[in-house]
Parts: sequence; C-alpha cells; structure tokens
Amino acid sequence: MATSTPAIALFIASDDIAEQLRDLLEREGFVVVSAHVDDVRRARSDVKALMDQHDPSVVVYDLIPPFARHWQFIQHLRQTPEFERRAFVYTSANAAAARELGHHTEPVIEVRGLDQDFDAILQAVKRAMNPVRDTPA
Repeated sequence: MATSTPAIALFIASDDIAEQLRDLLEREGFVVVSAHVDDVRRARSDVKALMDQHDPSVVVYDLIPPFARHWQFIQHLRQTPEFERRAFVYTSANAAAARELGHHTEPVIEVRGLDQDFDAILQAVKRAMNPVRDTPA
C-alpha cells in the first residue's frame, strides 16, 4: 500500500549516517524506510516487501568496497520489477574510488558526516523526485 507522503528508501552502511539522513529527510516531510546495505545485498532484509509496502520514489544507496561488486549488484537490482522505475541517489565515503573502480560515471555524493554532505543528498533526492524533462518547443 503506497503512502500519499513521498517515501525514500535508504540503503546505507553506517547506522550513524543513516540516522542523521533519516532525521533530515523526515524533517523535510518524507517517509523514510531503510535497511543496511549489506542486508539488502545479502537478501537478509525483505526488500521486495519494503518496496511494495512503501513504494519509495527514490533509493539512496551507499556504495562500499568492493565497489565493482556493488555496482554490479545495483545493475541487477535496477532490472527487477521492484526497482526498475525508481530514481537512485548514490553515496560513498570514497566517491572517487566508487566511480573509478566501478567503471561508472553516475554521480556519487561523498559522505564524510558533514552538514554539506547531507544537504547535497537532500538536494539530489529532491531533484530525483522532480526530474527536469526536456519538452519539445
């Protein structure tokens, strides 16, 4: 059952970062659901039920080493019915390595626990929820 308030799914490696991000997003009016990124990757969380129940518009996914393996997992995840139409925002404690070692050019927000890191994630989530679409003239 989907909620009328926009939902965001957090798949984050650090409990402290997840808690700070959850607080920020909830203050902004979002419903936040979360699971530890390793629990998602290792199928220890019922992600399908989480996605079906809350219908999040955006998934914030924290990339951790080994980066190439996580990028491969994300590509698989994005092809499943639960994720194929969702926007993703990527974070990492080492954004440059996450992009380089994953051989991807998608934006990755570096998270060091600073206020500006969380603001960057908030802005990316808002952009992902309202993508600018090119319209014919």
